[in-house]
Amino acid sequence: MKKSGSQPHGSEGAHHSAKGILHERGGLSLRNVDRQAVLVLVTAACCLWIGQFGGRLRPPNLQPLHRSVAWAGIQIFAYLIIPVIVCMIFRINLATVGWSIRGLKEHWRPYAGILFVALPAVVAVSFSSEFQAKYPLLEVRDGSQIDLAQMLIWWVFYAVQFVAIESFFRGFLVLGLADAFGMNAILIAMLPYLAIHFSKPPLEAVASIVGALIMGILALRSRSIWLGVFVHIAVAGTMDVSSLLQKGVQW
Repeated sequence: MKKSGSQPHGSEGAHHSAKGILHERGGLSLRNVDRQAVLVLVTAACCLWIGQFGGRLRPPNLQPLHRSVAWAGIQIFAYLIIPVIVCMIFRINLATVGWSIRGLKEHWRPYAGILFVALPAVVAVSFSSEFQAKYPLLEVRDGSQIDLAQMLIWWVFYAVQFVAIESFFRGFLVLGLADAFGMNAILIAMLPYLAIHFSKPPLEAVASIVGALIMGILALRSRSIWLGVFVHIAVAGTMDVSSLLQKGVQW
């Protein structure tokens, strides 16, 4: 028999603890909802859906360049254009979600450290058959002659796509949710970032977890996405060039 006045145990204790927290915060009321957090999360859900399934709108039988550019265009629309429009409509200053360039000189060293570690790792991984089967995303046959004009067009779209990715995950999500969730915003943004890497090689998917955590922390410190954009483009460019060299293409 439980003694009178004793503390509740197990699930009963957790239940009372949760009720206590809700009571302290005013209960489950719409008045307690952070409106910007709701706006960011609902918009993010829509953007992720479009980014994942928007490719089904592409016409069939496209040429490799057109197919890759169409994919990049969908990513740019989903992860860059839509969030920017939402910020403009609801008067969210873009500088508060990472578009500021202030303070970049004070925060470049950690990003340089990331490149120092990541670029040699990318080159090493490029020798694997799984990597060569996935990259470059623009379809290129082994030993073929590179159409440099087409490759440059692709790389422009590819680079802008990384502006979209960093703007969405480290800017719109991490910085957009930081006031409501603090450092936990990094973990919230990490989950969908991992999800968009499920179609990639397993090692790259694992690396996306580490990358999301590190880049999220750095974004919170610098309050800017642009050094992250530079790192992402540099790593992706190294991945493409390494893959092309492994395939023995002619320049």
